[in-house]
Amino acid sequence: MQATGIIMAGGKSSRMGTNKALLMIDGKTVIERIVQELSKTVSDILIVTNTFEEYQFLGLPMVQDQWRDMGPLAGIHAGLSASQTVKNLVVACDMPFVSAGLGGILLNLLDQYQAAVPEIDGQLHPLFAAYRKDALGIILQFLQKRELKVRQFLNHIHCKLMTEADFPILQYTFQEQHFFNMNHPEEFKKALKIAADLNCK
Repeated sequence: MQATGIIMAGGKSSRMGTNKALLMIDGKTVIERIVQELSKTVSDILIVTNTFEEYQFLGLPMVQDQWRDMGPLAGIHAGLSASQTVKNLVVACDMPFVSAGLGGILLNLLDQYQAAVPEIDGQLHPLFAAYRKDALGIILQFLQKRELKVRQFLNHIHCKLMTEADFPILQYTFQEQHFFNMNHPEEFKKALKIAADLNCK
C-alpha cells in the first residue's frame, strides 16, 4: 500500500532504564521487529528520533521533533511533516507485536476518515494508529497553543475510534498482544514470555 510507517523513537525510556527500541526479542531488536512487520503493509518507513546515531544501523530515513519536549503530538507532527504519502501508520518503538494486518485495516479507514485510532477497554492507542497527512494543520494549531492531549486533537478532526465491537465487522481477529507496549523491565520480561508462547504455537 502507498503509505508511510512512522516509528516513534523519541522517548527517553527512563522507566525501562535502557533504550526500549533496542532490547532484543528472538534475536532482533524491538525496532527491527516493527520495521519487518510494517514493511508487509507500507511502502515507506521513517523513524522519528532525536538520537539519529542509535538507529543508523536500520538504514532508514530519520527526522527529529520540530517541537522539542512536547510529547507524542510533536512526534506525530514530525512524522507527518516528513511523510511523502497521504496515508500514514504511526507506531511506538516499544510495541514488539504490532500487526501488519491491523495496520492495513487502519490505513484503509483513511479513505473515509482523517484518523483511525484503536480504543481498547477504554484505552486510546494513538501510537498504533493511522493518520492522513491533511491532519497536520490541526496538530500544528494544538502545538502552537501548547495543548498537547492527543484525545483533544482527535476531537477536532474526522476520526474513527475503533473499538472491540468493530473488529468482527471488519473480519479481523482481535489479539491483545498487538497493543502490548513496554515501559518497565517487568513488561519486557512479559514480552519475552509472549514471544516464547507465540513461537510454540
